[in-house]
Amino acid sequence: MLLLQRKANQSVIIHKDGEQDDSCVIRVVEVLPTGDVTLGFMGGSYNIVRSEIFKNGESNMEWSSKHEKHNNSYYS
Repeated sequence: MLLLQRKANQSVIIHKDGEQDDSCVIRVVEVLPTGDVTLGFMGGSYNIVRSEIFKNGESNMEWSSKHEKHNNSYYS
């Protein structure tokens, strides 16, 4: 596991070896005084779902149809 510290507006980029053009950017959008963090995800060819939805076996297609799509991101 890689552990990183990021501040608001800093990001991490994930990509497969040799495929830097196909990346997923994870940006820290906001850090609240309570310790809660808001993350933003950008990645055209990646399906991004919360772990509890993924672990429950609900497919990305089923989940996507139940949630609002907004600015290339999903909110629930």
